Amino acid sequence: MRWILLLLAVVVATSLSFAQSTAGTEQNVEADKLYNEGNALYRAGNYAGAIEKYNAALVLARDYKYYYQLGISYKNSRQLDLAISSLLECVKAKPDFAAGHHALGGTYQTRGEYDKAITSFKEAIKLNPSYAPSKKGIEEAYAGKIQELADAGKYEEAATLADEALDTYKDNAKLYLLAARVYNRMALPEKAIEAAQRALTLKTRGGKGPEFFEIGMGYKQMKDWAKARAAFNEARKDPQYARNAQYELDGMKGR
Repeated sequence: MRWILLLLAVVVATSLSFAQSTAGTEQNVEADKLYNEGNALYRAGNYAGAIEKYNAALVLARDYKYYYQLGISYKNSRQLDLAISSLLECVKAKPDFAAGHHALGGTYQTRGEYDKAITSFKEAIKLNPSYAPSKKGIEEAYAGKIQELADAGKYEEAATLADEALDTYKDNAKLYLLAARVYNRMALPEKAIEAAQRALTLKTRGGKGPEFFEIGMGYKQMKDWAKARAAFNEARKDPQYARNAQYELDGMKGR
């Protein structure tokens, strides 16, 4: 009699396990269906519809891919707080997902949280060193943070961050120009001139007024009036810097 009861217990347990497994599989299939429907809506630019589908999928299964697509859908619809929350869940579920860290960095950057953006981009690059979008993203995040510090008058912090950025990203003209501005405000004209000249070498498009202007300001601090005047004359050729350059030239008359 006892062995019959044991056999029945095994059969019942096996049946329950199978039923749970089947239910789980059916939920995953339905979740993937909702996820794919969300992707179609996302590609069509219907972010609200995509968000609805991804959230429905997440009720059935907590998949990092669902969180990722939900996050970038929120970002594209300018719901940045929700985007960050979703992307944090994504990288929590799959810490080695470089695209998730990259998307998180881009969202932080859009919100002006440059420190967090830099951290997220660094993680994406560590996981995928050849991922070009993250390299571009972190350079822009560094530039944003350096500008933010400079605007607040925190020149030493800005210079330290500029040195850190340029130690790795040696071919970014924008970072060199920002560094030149900071160095000039710190009364480090030699470093300012060197950085601005490097920016000129790397720049491939746009006017060169800002670079020549910083060179002029550097030479002005050094009281090398001839070189300062030559640099300001070059800066004056750029319509956006013509007025500022002329102001400096007028102030140098007789020198």
